[in-house]
This record gives sequence, structure tokens and C-alpha cells, in this order.
Amino acid sequence: MYAATIGVIYDWLKQLELPAVLLQPRGMDAHEVMLNVRMVRQAARARRIVAIGGSLEGYLPALERALGKRCPPIMRFMTHLRPTPSDPHLWLDLEQARACCALILRWASEDGLLTNRVRQAWRRMQLLFRQLEVRRDALRTPLQGRYYLALHDAYRPLTHRLGMHSLGSLLPNEEQPISLQRLRQLIERARRVPLACVLSSTSEGLAASVARRLHVPLIVADTLEQYDPERDYFLRYSNLLTDLQRLAESLPRVA
Repeated sequence: MYAATIGVIYDWLKQLELPAVLLQPRGMDAHEVMLNVRMVRQAARARRIVAIGGSLEGYLPALERALGKRCPPIMRFMTHLRPTPSDPHLWLDLEQARACCALILRWASEDGLLTNRVRQAWRRMQLLFRQLEVRRDALRTPLQGRYYLALHDAYRPLTHRLGMHSLGSLLPNEEQPISLQRLRQLIERARRVPLACVLSSTSEGLAASVARRLHVPLIVADTLEQYDPERDYFLRYSNLLTDLQRLAESLPRVA
């Protein structure tokens, strides 16, 4: 059994028909998870812990200390992918997501779990990845060069592929704590460019207020950071592309 640190990895493992358990508590953002007894017990029973790495799962060092010699190998995608991703929200970059699944397949082979059923599941997944890539690439022309703000800019691995320009996140991150001065600076930057939208995973709060102030649409778009048992990775990513398609259709064409 593999222990997945976040819902996206758990989805990939289940799509590959590999035995898996999810460590991330339901309803919690990947950045907010704190280690608890249930997570330690589940991780202790795993063959490997599959993680994003980087700054995303801040509890992993505590988990390693809690389990000591009993800690299974922690397979961090940020360590194994080449080139090393610049952003830990790598699941929104379809090429990096596909590479992550290929790594899972390699580890499954090393663990004697690469059955015909798993190989068939991988072939199906590659078709799904390709379908998403075709839809994404069709959005590049209408969205390339567009500016946006985000409540929490987990979207950059995708928007970078689309050629969009991020002006930053409204919410604090590890590098830049929240401040009214910084918020004013972001708003002033946004006023100096043809801002296309504000991206947010929620329809209320700070992002909605800023969108109204700047007279641009608020695009409610999933970051896939919380686990959703009703919708898998591919459906959620497809819905994200649909949200961006609506944005593309609402924008005036660039001459």
C-alpha cells in the first residue's frame, strides 16, 4: 500500500489501480495540514509515502521523526522530477503530472505491483492526459499575454503554459506575509495593465472585493488542493479548463 500525502496523488494511485491510503484530512488545504495520530498510523503501514515535496507538506519532517526507523521511504516528486519543478503545485502542469504518474509506475514495478491491470490503467490515463492537453493548448491563443491576480496563485504551472502573466497572490505566502501596503501595491500594479480577471477557488471574500474594485470578472476556478471524493483529478482539471474557456470567450480579441 502507498500513502498519498494529498488528494491529487491519491487520485493518481487509484486511477492506476494501486493500493493507496490518503493522509490529507478531508476539507483541509494541502498547505494547512498538521500531523496527527491517524496520519502517523497510516503512514507506518505503507510501503512508500508518495509526496509532492518542496514547501507543500510541511509536516513531513515531523512524520519522519515520529516514525524513526519505521518510516517508509518518502518519495518526493520535487526531488525526482527532472528538471526540478519551480512550483510545488505541479499537478496543474499536465506534463509534470504525467511524469509524476510515470514515476509512480516505476516504483510500482520495483515493488512487484506492475500488473497487466495497472499497465492498462496507465494506457487509459495517458489518453485522458492527452485529451486535457489538447483542450489546454486550444486556450493558449486567446489567453496568451493576459494579466491576472489570484487569491492564492496555485494556478501558475497552468497559466505559465498558457502564456498568461501573474501579478501575484492576494493571500499571504511563506515569502510575503499579508499587509495592507502589499495589497495596495498589487491593486496599483493591476491598474497599470489590462487585467483580465481575478482567479479564486471561492466566490466570496477578498478576491471578490478586489475584482469588484478593479471592475474585472472573478473566475472561480479549482486549484485541486483539497480532496474531493466525488470528482477525480481528470474531471476537476477538465472543469478548471472549462472555467478558463469561459474567461477566454468573454475577453475582447487582441489585434
